[in-house]
Amino acid sequence: MKHRKLNVGIIGCGPSGLVTLKELKDEGHDGTVFEKSSVIGGIFTTFYQEGYMVSSNLVTMFSDFIGGEEDELLKKPRMLSFVEYSKYLNDYAEHFNLKSSIKFDSLVESVWKDIPTGKWKIRVKSILDEHETVHLFDRIAISSGTHQKRSMPNFTGQDRYQGKIKHLQDIKRFDDFSGKRVCIVGSGEGASDMAVAAAKYSKAAFISIRKDHGFIIPRYAPPDYDPADLNTSRAFWSLPRCFGQFYTYLLLFFGFVEYYFKGTRNIQEKVHKESLYMNWKQTKTSNIMNTYGTKSAGLVEALVEYNGKRKPGIRELTEKTIIFNDGTQEEVDEIICCTAFINQFPFLEIADKQADPNHSKLVRQIAEDARISHDLYKHCVHPDIGDELFFIGFVRPCFGAIPPLSEMQARWYALLCSQKLQLPDKETMIQESKIYVKYLEWQLTPYRTNRIVNLTDFLIYSDDLARTIGCRPNLLKMFFTEPYLSLKCICGPIMSVHYRLTGPNSQPVQARRIIKRVKWIKHSNFFCLGLSLSHGIFWFCGIQACKPAAWYRISI
Repeated sequence: MKHRKLNVGIIGCGPSGLVTLKELKDEGHDGTVFEKSSVIGGIFTTFYQEGYMVSSNLVTMFSDFIGGEEDELLKKPRMLSFVEYSKYLNDYAEHFNLKSSIKFDSLVESVWKDIPTGKWKIRVKSILDEHETVHLFDRIAISSGTHQKRSMPNFTGQDRYQGKIKHLQDIKRFDDFSGKRVCIVGSGEGASDMAVAAAKYSKAAFISIRKDHGFIIPRYAPPDYDPADLNTSRAFWSLPRCFGQFYTYLLLFFGFVEYYFKGTRNIQEKVHKESLYMNWKQTKTSNIMNTYGTKSAGLVEALVEYNGKRKPGIRELTEKTIIFNDGTQEEVDEIICCTAFINQFPFLEIADKQADPNHSKLVRQIAEDARISHDLYKHCVHPDIGDELFFIGFVRPCFGAIPPLSEMQARWYALLCSQKLQLPDKETMIQESKIYVKYLEWQLTPYRTNRIVNLTDFLIYSDDLARTIGCRPNLLKMFFTEPYLSLKCICGPIMSVHYRLTGPNSQPVQARRIIKRVKWIKHSNFFCLGLSLSHGIFWFCGIQACKPAAWYRISI
């Protein structure tokens, strides 16, 4: 049965907006992307351009576009710089003929539904000449990104502090730290990059960490210093989450053994050893399976190589100094807050002059509720409005990358637009969302899920969407028909191309070719596979705690 062709308005031209446009076109729909800047790339064009990704090209890439030299990127994976990844997105748009559907320098001011026609309208102001236009669409996809509104702490004594308080997004060049005394606040990946830059270039650098830091994993891991996320495999992440502390101890133990028996002691290995120690010290409250990853060892390098000093949370500011929670004081010229962002949708919160007042209240409430991303149905759908307003890209995996998750959301959305899939009824969506949030709190603790409202588990969430779409490969069946391919899917890095082997819009020939060629880490992942299968046996015997994490749908 042929579906009705829809015209969809898409807000934001980062990775999420681009892949949404591409998937809609694949399903025969039209789309227009509105981007307030003059370039493709979203956040990667506005952050510090000396920065590098924290996930390799294998894990970050979309399922049907490698980009660049295929052999090099598949067999010699690496972390792309922000500039390189921006080029990847431009090449992606060029390859799939997306650029003609993108309107740059276009600020979306308001979004509302025209009740008599049932259509959605977007009011757009040109950044260049401030001319306003109104565009008509059947549905709206919001992919404006999680990095729009800065989350800034409010320090005691902040009004009398004479130094500068900046956000991570204010930093464009690392050598601007020269000659200054700098305090970095935070312990995520951006904070890690800022910490090593401040320690390297400044007169003195302090790193303020309020509680636990993320689980530290260097971008490149020993012994061969391949991208560390080659070990982000289905074999490892299928291990039962309730044994996270035990497996963290085991992982760290083998890391220490490898370090002490290797012999050489270059700076990379010293940083790796200190990362192991720092992770070890907080295993009782923070293990690899119940926290987010800090997939950069810059924080550790700042302490080990450049004499940076770790400090607790900030108690108070004076005119020139910071008083930390342990009572120590340091004179500081600049405070750099690497304290993330808050979801915000001003174009939904401000009612347009043409909008129906009653429906505007509903849209405002949806904008308010959507700030807590995990409360939406699969991070995408508000039960009160369904897929008329769809949120894409508002998800942050503990380990892994956002773009492949955005692609899965976009594939689902395009199939909904084609009516090849249907949303459950409102009550079912509400109930399933509650189960999902309860699961996240069980795995990641309420402290983390309340603080990082986009946080999710990369494999669990990917598989959940894949089951919804119908594109999750049957790995057990595959093991008997294509054992090598099955092992690479299980023991190789988790890649979105796995979900092109079967299901709607599958590309099995290309997917098989890519999967078979990618580099993988065999021995440690074979070991993890054996552990997962062993747990599976105990689970089949009735021990529920041994259930491998990714084998079945989310439940508590």
